[in-house]
Amino acid sequence: NFLEQRRDNFETLIYDIFKLGNGRFEPEPPPFYDYEYAEKWLHLKRPKIEGNILTSKHHELGRVQYYSQAYRFLPFISALRTTAKYGAGDGRYFFVADPGEGLRGFNAGLVNLASFLANAMAESIDHDSCEEFHWEKDIATGRYAISNSCGQNGRNYGTESCPPWQSFMTCPAATDAELQASISETSEPPFRLGPKPPPFQCMPKSNLPSSGFWEEPTNTLDNNANYPNSYGRTDVEGCSFWGRGVLHTRGTCNFGKFNFHVGSRAAAQNRPSLYPDLDFCSDPGLICSDEERTMDIRWVVGMFEWIDRVQDYYDSALDWNYMRELYKYVDGGMSDDSFIDKVNLILARGCHLYPCSSYFAVESDRFLYSNEKRTNFRNILKLLFELPLSEASPNTPVAPPGGGSSFVQPSEPAVNRPPTKPPTVRPTTVQVQTPSPVKSVTTNAPTILPVTAEPTTPRVPTGSPIELSDITQWNDGETHVINSKETSFLDESIVVTRGTTFLLEPGGYVEAPLNTNWPAVRLSIGSMFAGTGGAINGSYADPSFLEGEYEDGGDGLHINNGQSSDVTGSKGSFFDGVVIVGGDAPIGVGGNALYVNGFGSEAKIYGGSFVGGKGAKDNGYSILVQNSAKVHVYSGSFDGEIKVDRSAEIIFYGCFKRDRLQVSGTFPDETYLDVSIRTSYGGEITLMAVSEQECDTAPSMSPTNFPTVSPRPTPKYNHGDRKTQSFVEISLSLASMLLFGLFW
Repeated sequence: NFLEQRRDNFETLIYDIFKLGNGRFEPEPPPFYDYEYAEKWLHLKRPKIEGNILTSKHHELGRVQYYSQAYRFLPFISALRTTAKYGAGDGRYFFVADPGEGLRGFNAGLVNLASFLANAMAESIDHDSCEEFHWEKDIATGRYAISNSCGQNGRNYGTESCPPWQSFMTCPAATDAELQASISETSEPPFRLGPKPPPFQCMPKSNLPSSGFWEEPTNTLDNNANYPNSYGRTDVEGCSFWGRGVLHTRGTCNFGKFNFHVGSRAAAQNRPSLYPDLDFCSDPGLICSDEERTMDIRWVVGMFEWIDRVQDYYDSALDWNYMRELYKYVDGGMSDDSFIDKVNLILARGCHLYPCSSYFAVESDRFLYSNEKRTNFRNILKLLFELPLSEASPNTPVAPPGGGSSFVQPSEPAVNRPPTKPPTVRPTTVQVQTPSPVKSVTTNAPTILPVTAEPTTPRVPTGSPIELSDITQWNDGETHVINSKETSFLDESIVVTRGTTFLLEPGGYVEAPLNTNWPAVRLSIGSMFAGTGGAINGSYADPSFLEGEYEDGGDGLHINNGQSSDVTGSKGSFFDGVVIVGGDAPIGVGGNALYVNGFGSEAKIYGGSFVGGKGAKDNGYSILVQNSAKVHVYSGSFDGEIKVDRSAEIIFYGCFKRDRLQVSGTFPDETYLDVSIRTSYGGEITLMAVSEQECDTAPSMSPTNFPTVSPRPTPKYNHGDRKTQSFVEISLSLASMLLFGLFW
C-alpha cells in the first residue's frame, strides 16, 4: 500500500493538478457566450471602464479629469441588464452577445457596445451632463440665444416628428409647458469658475414673449431682446424636448417612442412598461431630475435610442443593414474605420451616407465629433476590451483566409490586475533620449542627472484623448513612495488628489505614454509632492504614429488647486537629484517641465533639474506659474525659459540681478543661475537676498535696483557632500511641519 499511495499521489498531480494526459482529466466546456457571460466579463473590466470611459473633464481648469458624477458603472450595468436581457419594449434588445454565434457573436456585441460608449463619451460623459446645455453661440458677439432650448445648430426639436407610419408615437409639443433643465453638481461652484448661460427652459409666450440672449463678455442676461437661435426661434414656447440622457436624446419623435415603449403610454395600453408611472412626453425632464432614481433611466433612454436608430437601421435603397455590417467589421479584422464613421452619421443625422435620402434624416450642421468618436471607439476596443485590431489601412476590409471569421478571443483580466495598464507592443528601434546638459549653468552647478529609467524602446502610443490615457489615481490620503524600478511607472500617468502625498526617491521614475496631452504626474485638491531623486518624463510626441492627435509634447509635473479654495492648493518640494523633464515634440511644441497653477498652490525648489521639452515650433518652459500660484527657488538648474503669468509669483533667494528678460546670479549654495523669464497679466518676479549669503550687488525687495549688502554669510557647507534625504527623513519632516502648521 506504500507504493499504491505514491501512485495515487502521482496520478493526482498528473491528472488533477497538472491536467496532463487523458486519465481523470475532463476538459472544461467552452464558455457559453450569453448575456450573463458578458456581464461578468464587464465586471472584471470595471476599473478600466470607470477610469477611462466614465470620466469627465473640467473644461475651465485645463480639462482636469475626474470620475463622472452623472454616469456611473453600476447604473450602467443595471441599464444594460434591463435592455439586453429583459428588453426595452416589444422585442427590442440591446445587442451584447449572440450565443448561437459563439465567440463571433460575443465580439460583435463588444463592438456594438464600444460604438455606443464612444458616442456617449462625446455627447454627455465628457461634460458630465445629463441635460443638454448651451454650446452654440455667435462667435462675433459671444451671445447665446436663450431659445437654444428649442434646438441648436439649425434644428427645431419640437417639429422633429415621427414618419407617417409612426406618427401616433410623436409627443405633442404642449404650449403651456414650463420646464427648466436641472443643473449638475459639477456645473456649480467650486467646479464652475464664473457665470454661465442659464439652464435650458421652456415657457409659454404669455410669460416670456421674447427669450433674449446671454452675453458672455459681460455675463449679462437680456430677456427683452428679440434674439433668434440658429433655426430662427425667438421664444421658448413648447421647447421642452432638448437633449437628455447619455446620448442626449432629442426631439418629439425620440421621446415619444421612448414613452410609447417603456413609459406611461405603454402602461395605459396594457403593455409591459419599465416606467409605468412616468410620462416622458409631458415631462422629459424626468430622465434627469431625480438623481438617485434616474441614474438608470439616463442610460436606458440612450440604449433605447441606440436600439431604435442604430441597431434597427436599414437603408433599403442601398441595402445597408447595421447588424450585417457589424458582423462584416468583426469578420474583417476590425480594421475598417468607415464602419464607425457610418455609425456616427446614423446617430447624428439619421443615415449612414450624407446627404440622407431616408425620412429620418436630420438636416443640420450639428457637430459630429467624428474624430473624437473614432478615436474613442478604437481605444475602447484596443486598450480596454483588449481586442487586437488589424493594422490594415483605413477603409480596406481584411477578409480572413478561406472566407472564415478573424474574430479574436477577448482577454480575461485577473481580478488583481492593475486597473489601467493595457499591454504595450514595443518596436525595437529607437531608444528613449536622456536630457541634454543644462547650458545655462557653470561648471560648479549641478549637472542634470540621467533619466533613472533604463533605456527602452518607444511604446506604441495610446493615441488617446484624456479619457483613455493610462492613468493611475491615488486619492486615499496616504503616502505613496516610488524608489525603484519595481515601484516605478512606464507608459502611465499618475493623478494624485484629495490630500494624498507622493514621494519620489532615487531609483524611481514616472514616464507618461507617448502622444498624450496628459502630464506624467498631476497633483490637485490639497496633495503634496516631495522629490529627493528619480525622474519624471512628460509624453514624447512621436510623429511616426498616426493614431495620436497630439503633436505637442506632454508636461512633466502639474501642481494644481483643482477647486476654488486656497486650502485645496497643492504643494511640491524639490531637492538635489530629482529630474523633471517636459516631453519633446519633433513637429510641435515641447512640453513644460513643471507647471504650478491656482491660488494656494506652491512649489519650493531646493535643488533638482528642470528641463523644458524641445519642439520644432517652440520649446517648453522649465517652469510655468499661473493664476496666483507661487514658486520659491533656493537652488536648482533650469534648461528652458520660465514664464510667470496671471498674478502668479516666482521668488529667487540669493544674489541676483535682472536685466530685461534675463535673471542671473548665484544661490546660497553657489549654484549659478542665468535664465530668461517672461511675465504677463500681472505675473511677478521677486529677487530676495538672504542672510546666509553676502551679495555685492544683490537687489532687495525694493523695485529699485540699488546695490545692497546682506549680513556676513554663515560657513558654507561642501556642496558635493550634501546628503540625499531618505524616505524616513522626508516623512518625519512632513509630519513635523504638518503638526505645527508650519509647512507653508
